[in-house]
Amino acid sequence: MSHPQSPWPFEQPEQLGELLREQGASPEERADLLPALRRLSEWQAPQPEPADTRRLLARLTPALRAPSPVRQAIHAHQQRRHANVSLLLATARAQVSLFGLGFWLVSALVTLVGSVVVLSKILSDQEVVLRASGPLLAYLGTLVAFRGKGARVLELELVCPPSPLQLVMARLVIVLGYDVGLGLALGLALWAGGAEHVLALTLSWLMPLLLVAGLALLLTLRLPVQAAASLAYGSWLAILTICSTTNLQALLLTPELSVLPGCIGVVLLAIALLRLHADMHRLLPRP
Repeated sequence: MSHPQSPWPFEQPEQLGELLREQGASPEERADLLPALRRLSEWQAPQPEPADTRRLLARLTPALRAPSPVRQAIHAHQQRRHANVSLLLATARAQVSLFGLGFWLVSALVTLVGSVVVLSKILSDQEVVLRASGPLLAYLGTLVAFRGKGARVLELELVCPPSPLQLVMARLVIVLGYDVGLGLALGLALWAGGAEHVLALTLSWLMPLLLVAGLALLLTLRLPVQAAASLAYGSWLAILTICSTTNLQALLLTPELSVLPGCIGVVLLAIALLRLHADMHRLLPRP
């Protein structure tokens, strides 16, 4: 058996001879090789000096393949773009094609219907209409933007130059940018139509939208996209119904707290983005 403190695993000549025999060495060859192998256990490799390392690298460098100038240029270009939002915007521009015409039209139609209902004053509580219809855009946006998870194409997205986090952020930019733009258009339409408290009505549209978007994205890390979006939007509708039919509306849906759902939604979006990278291995489909 080998000595416990020796780095050499074969201390006994019998062990070395058996090893050589397994390698096909003849008895004469084993007799010649055994002394040399025994001396290996006593040999101490010299420690190279920094000058020796530099000389070795200088000898090896000419034999290495020269780096591609094209790859170097692409890498340098990407490094410069990582420092600003241009890469995110470029990725978002490329992702726009994933959103069909139906998404743009349905979202605009929901906004139009909401503005018509508020301006016509069909219902006495106009803010409830906006609080219910605004998050509907987040529900639709989540279904369209992240439907690829259900289509099992995550492996394909992982081989794309943008990271999964960049892809998610780019799609959020598209969805939330379009929804916020529709919210601003809604506020402008309400102002032009002579509605009162335009800012409060606009916040009633935008803040729940951010809340449902953040909750839906966070839930997609654990649930299918359809279930996550439905649960997020359904939970908000349940809360809205309870508040509207009880005295809780005076406490939870006051103008002073109108920005609270939006703040919570932004926090949920941040948590979801931070958890995305850590949960990426679990999101991969199982064979």
